[in-house]
Amino acid sequence: MRNTSGGVVALVVAGMLALSGCTGDAADGEATGDGRAGVPVGTARTATGSMAETTSDTPGDAEAGGTVTLVLRSVEVSQQTMTVRWATRWDDDEAEPDSAVSYYDLGLGAAATVIDATNLKAYRPFCTEGAWQEGAAEAGACKASMLTSVRDEVFTKFPNHGTVEGWAAFPAPEGKPATVDVIPVEGLAGFTQAEVTYLDGDS
Repeated sequence: MRNTSGGVVALVVAGMLALSGCTGDAADGEATGDGRAGVPVGTARTATGSMAETTSDTPGDAEAGGTVTLVLRSVEVSQQTMTVRWATRWDDDEAEPDSAVSYYDLGLGAAATVIDATNLKAYRPFCTEGAWQEGAAEAGACKASMLTSVRDEVFTKFPNHGTVEGWAAFPAPEGKPATVDVIPVEGLAGFTQAEVTYLDGDS
């Protein structure tokens, strides 16, 4: 990681995933029994602000050089839904201007994670099928039906010098924490103590 800016400190993803793995609460984002997500989700909007950003050397495929910049745009809660928005940019001056790389090329995952470190709870996106903690098959079905901007890690591409906006919908965190830790993209550095905005006036 080369640099970090903004009021949120970048955190190495491995450490955040270790915390997520020991909480046992990642199933909060699973679907209800009838195969539909537990709460309605509003239309995703584009956010242009920046809470924080981090730039790191491009991971994964040895043929993809340059850097990847991850920008955390917002963490907002409205009623029963928490929406996280971010942007990702791949820059490689040595590559062709029209080149592109995928999540798969870079060894990245599309399932975002939000962690409430104070209350030791981890949240993953809502899904319409399967469940995060019911075995590999159910978790795979949940991942394939996440309420996120990206589910396909092979065909979703990052264009060279282009910014890709992303979002994911999660259950609203219990206890209304003031801050959470966020991993928008599996395999890239996440963000700690990201301020949560409660759109319904709660804090």
